[in-house]
Parts: sequence; C-alpha cells; structure tokens
Amino acid sequence: MDMENNQRITKQELEKIYGVDRTTIEVWRKRYGLPIIEISSHSKYIRREDLIDWEDRMKTNLEVEV
Repeated sequence: MDMENNQRITKQELEKIYGVDRTTIEVWRKRYGLPIIEISSHSKYIRREDLIDWEDRMKTNLEVEV
C-alpha cells in the first residue's frame, strides 16, 4: 500500500469535502457503512483508500437502483 492511499482524512475534512455537516457523516456511517475509524469521541478519521472503496460501492448501488 502506498503512502497516498494510506492518507488519513478527518471527519471535519470529510464535512468540507462533501459540503455536509457532522450529522450527515454520522448517517452515512450508520446507514451506509462509511468506514470511519474512531480513536476517541473527538478523533475520527477515514483512510483515503477506504473512502475511495466506499464511494465506488455507493456508486454501484445507485446505478443498480436506477
């Protein structure tokens, strides 16, 4: 695994990337399996590689539903 794909993206960075609030990120986590890693209640992140994989799965699911 290269260093770029192992990059950590914080929950706050995800909020900025997608233009959503923390509640939406939690919904994605609980309802859609967004693989957030929780270090503590105030420290959560996702690995870039895991985010890309999750996005790909979500796109595939949406294409099947349409």
